[in-house]
Amino acid sequence: MASLDFLERKLLRIIAETDPVRLKRQWVSKRAESSGESEQRKRIALLLRRLDKLPPAKRREVLDLLAQFNWNG
Repeated sequence: MASLDFLERKLLRIIAETDPVRLKRQWVSKRAESSGESEQRKRIALLLRRLDKLPPAKRREVLDLLAQFNWNG
């Protein structure tokens, strides 16, 4: 799961350089202590929705990053 954290942070950094990113805080119940892998994958998928809005160089950077992580959504 650490690699998903790293991937999410890298994607946020790349996307935020060209497009303002507004993050919403969500209340977490005590039962769902920390976000699980599926929740992280959902957040990453939301970030990837912005891929078509990125300039070609940034888009290539994101695609290279996804290839490094063998991302398949």
